Amino acid sequence: MFILEYVANHFVMVSELILLLVLLGVSVHVPKRTVHMTRAAAIMILLSSVFFTVEEWLGSQETFSYWRYVLSYANYILLPAILIIVMQISAPISKKMFWLLIPEVVNIILVVTSPWTKIVCWFDVEANAYHAGSTIMYRFPYFVFIFYMAVFFVQNYLKYKNLPLRDRLSVLAILIASMVGLALYMIFEVSSDYSAIFTSSILLYYLFLYIHLSKVDPLTGMLNRQCFYRDSATFVRKITAVVSVDMNELKWINDTKGHDAGDKAIKTVAECLVKGVGLKKTAYRVGGDEFIILYFGKKEEEVLADVQCMRDNLAKTPFVCAFGYAPHASGEKVDAAMTLADKAMYADKADLKRAALAGGGEVHERTDDWFL
Repeated sequence: MFILEYVANHFVMVSELILLLVLLGVSVHVPKRTVHMTRAAAIMILLSSVFFTVEEWLGSQETFSYWRYVLSYANYILLPAILIIVMQISAPISKKMFWLLIPEVVNIILVVTSPWTKIVCWFDVEANAYHAGSTIMYRFPYFVFIFYMAVFFVQNYLKYKNLPLRDRLSVLAILIASMVGLALYMIFEVSSDYSAIFTSSILLYYLFLYIHLSKVDPLTGMLNRQCFYRDSATFVRKITAVVSVDMNELKWINDTKGHDAGDKAIKTVAECLVKGVGLKKTAYRVGGDEFIILYFGKKEEEVLADVQCMRDNLAKTPFVCAFGYAPHASGEKVDAAMTLADKAMYADKADLKRAALAGGGEVHERTDDWFL
């Protein structure tokens, strides 16, 4: 009977968690680590909700049960732990970042020792009543929770800062909505059970990840060909320039150094191209060694300066790319500008080859140490 009553009172949350677990089982774009971390977070959210409900029910009984200690303290530990697990989805904690776990370790120590120290909370056994700690330290689990929320926010900013504005706003809206909801719960003491907010937030975040990963090239992290087609049609009036980029000698690298070296080369080139990508510039990988960059509201001299900047970045690597620039008039199809940009790129490729041969060098000349 208790289970049915629990499901009835938390139907939306339970349904969302079940839906999330189903989505995890059929995902194809999402890495296994993300699936495992999301599944762990969903299970922990469900446990937190069940623990809170059972502890609340025990508090309504006439006699005290020591299970109230276990369930209540478990929730104080689970809330930050859920955020730590979710953080692993966006940016796994490295060995150098293990210090991030210190607040949760301290939280666990304070909570576990609270039956004797009464720092966080304690129970009046005779009256079967809950009491918060007598000092500000009873808020420590909440401070830890807020700390991890802030870290998670920064993580996502750093991870998605080079995405187009609309994508950054999407993940920002999810994070802000969850933070506002939790703040309202705390300020107005609506409930201490944050499971419903957690569930909705992680479901939306996973949906964002799934959509995002379907739009990016898995090797470089750049937006893929499908996104280029969509953006070139959707933002045709805002595009002011197109740059076509082609990497030289990728086939030679694959044939002589191996495909792992080729992949490393592509990633290096992509890193050189996406530096400075932001609100007015979006880069796409549209083929094996082919890239397109769309500029929004940029003047010709600004675009050419950026092309030179990308050339300078590439000059610090063993690789060379050919660039082709073409302006785009508002309202016209991007195809015409793309044709001009491709022609300019092929002309640049021919010039680069002639310059290499005229200088007495080899077109395929590379520093072998780089590939080790």
